[in-house]
Amino acid sequence: MNYVWYKTGEALLEEIRREPEAGPGELAFWYIGQMGLIAKAAGVTVCFDPVLADLTGADGASRRNYPPPFAGEELTGVGWAVVSHSHADHMDAATLRGLFQANPWIRFVVPAPEAHRLREWGILERAVVPAEAGRPIELQAGAVLTPVAASHETYETDTQGRHRYLGYVLSVNDVRLYHAGDTVCTETLIQDVRRLGPIDVACLPINGAGAEFHSRGVQGNMDPKDAAYFARQTGADLTLPMHSDMVRGNEGDPLLFAYAMRTLAPGRKYHIPQLGERFLYQKCNIA
Repeated sequence: MNYVWYKTGEALLEEIRREPEAGPGELAFWYIGQMGLIAKAAGVTVCFDPVLADLTGADGASRRNYPPPFAGEELTGVGWAVVSHSHADHMDAATLRGLFQANPWIRFVVPAPEAHRLREWGILERAVVPAEAGRPIELQAGAVLTPVAASHETYETDTQGRHRYLGYVLSVNDVRLYHAGDTVCTETLIQDVRRLGPIDVACLPINGAGAEFHSRGVQGNMDPKDAAYFARQTGADLTLPMHSDMVRGNEGDPLLFAYAMRTLAPGRKYHIPQLGERFLYQKCNIA
């Protein structure tokens, strides 16, 4: 399959920098591959799971299906980088160091058991915010990030009971965006997300799981049907299928997700994001 950036390089960077202030109930975001998303509203810019460098396997060959849109050190104006877990297609040393170089006051939210890794990579301790499930993090006045435990096939904790895999609900500008990170669909996850209030935008992995993945040591995620079921059960207004394109041998088909939405969650909105595409979410019925 050919993967093509809708917008990349300086054109994409300039678009992100010049994005006008969102109105009430609006959130602008850009898809940057895998579970990578840049969200912007109310004066805060949040980058979820950015991987803006090459990924190589044990043989030294690239594992990426397409190049990154730009390097981490080229992306300026980012206040927060949010990491769901320590796998290389979600937490990349070169990317995070580059973001720290370009944004001296940036802060990095990372699952508490993995926070030490960022310090080992040369990121100052004052910039690292260890995240624990259920403990909200105030990004600024009116912008709150709430970590949610994720099950990357299993719920995994350290000796202190802190989850290694997290998703996050970003509440800003009267919009709630759920970024799932890597996770399968569990009834516990559905209830955890529902407790945080109505979800406006859900960003979900769709590459699936199974024996073939396990034979290669790959932990799985929701498949298209799981993601559609999750969208229906949580009442998400708009759902984005993600984690389907960047890594060779770990792809998913967003068209299967579209079919699952039409059959399992009829009437629910979804959008298949294109690489480097800007999307402006506008919430209905804003008072």
